Amino acid sequence: MTNQVDWLQRYVDNVRIYLPARLREDVGNELLSDLQDQRDELQASLAREPGEQDILDLLKQKGHPMSVAAAYQPRRALISEPLFPLYLQVLKWVLLFIAAASAIGVVASLYVDENPNLLSATIRWFASLYESGIHSFAWITLVFYLIGEGFGYRRVFDNWNPRSMSKVVDSGRRIKRFDTAFEFIVTLLAIAWLNDIWLSAGSEWASSLVFSPLLASLLPWLNVALGGSVLMSLFKLLSPFWTRSRLIVDAALHSYWLVLLGVLLSNPVPFSVEWQSGEFWQPSQGAWQVAVGVVIAITVWDLLLDLRRLVRARTWVIV
Repeated sequence: MTNQVDWLQRYVDNVRIYLPARLREDVGNELLSDLQDQRDELQASLAREPGEQDILDLLKQKGHPMSVAAAYQPRRALISEPLFPLYLQVLKWVLLFIAAASAIGVVASLYVDENPNLLSATIRWFASLYESGIHSFAWITLVFYLIGEGFGYRRVFDNWNPRSMSKVVDSGRRIKRFDTAFEFIVTLLAIAWLNDIWLSAGSEWASSLVFSPLLASLLPWLNVALGGSVLMSLFKLLSPFWTRSRLIVDAALHSYWLVLLGVLLSNPVPFSVEWQSGEFWQPSQGAWQVAVGVVIAITVWDLLLDLRRLVRARTWVIV
C-alpha cells in the first residue's frame, strides 16, 4: 500500500508541474511542509495515525493541483485565476496537436508529390500552423472566459480523485520543451531524409539516396525507431514530466536504438548520394563511424539518465 509520505509527495510533485520554474522549488517545499502540518493536526484530532483514505480526503479538500498551483501565481484578468493552469494546458495540447497533424500532412504530401520540395513544404507547414493556431487560441480563450464567468471553477474539479494523480518522478521537474521540440524536429527531418523525400526532384540539384544492402534491410526497423521517437517527443511535449512507466518506455526505446546503432556502426559504406549528372558522394568509413559513435554516446547518456531516475523513484517509494 502506498504510504502517507508517498501521497503527500505525489501531490506536491503534481502541483509543481503546473508552476513556472522560478516558483517550483520554493512553493513545493512550502506546500509539503504545510501538508505535513495538516497531517499532524489530523492525527491529533483523530487520536490515531491517519489512514490512507484520511490522507486522500485531506488532499481532496486541499483541491486539484491545478487550482493550488494557480493560487501561487499572479492574477490574470481575462481567464479566472484558478482556471488559468488548465487553460494553458489545453492551449498547449491543442497547438501541439495542430503542429503534429499539419506536419504529418506535409510529410504525406511529400510522398505523393511528383516534385517534392522540403523548403516549400516547411513554409506551408508554418503558414498552416500560424493560421490554425490563431483561430484555436481565440476559441479556447473565449470558451475558458465563458466558463469562468458562467460558473465557479470548483465545479470543474468537483469529481477530481486524488488517486488519479500521476506518479511524477524527479521531484516534479518539467521536461524542457525546447529540447523536446528540437528532438521532434530533428527526428522528423531524419525520417524525411532516410526515406528520400527531402530532396528537390526535377531540378539540376535533383539527387537520390542509394543504400547499402545492410542499411536497406534495416530501413523498416529504423522507421519503427524513428516513429517511436516522434511519438515519445509528442508525448513529452503534451505532458512534460516523467513517470515510472514513461521512463521504462523511454529506456526501452533508447535500448532499441543502441542495438540498431551498433549494427550501423559496423557498416563501412552505408549510403551514397547520387546526382542526375552521374556524380555521387559517400561518407568515408571513419567519418561515418565518428558520427554514429557520437549518436551512440548521446543515446547511452539519455539511457543512463532514465535508469538513474528510475532508481531514484524506486528508492523514494521504498523509503
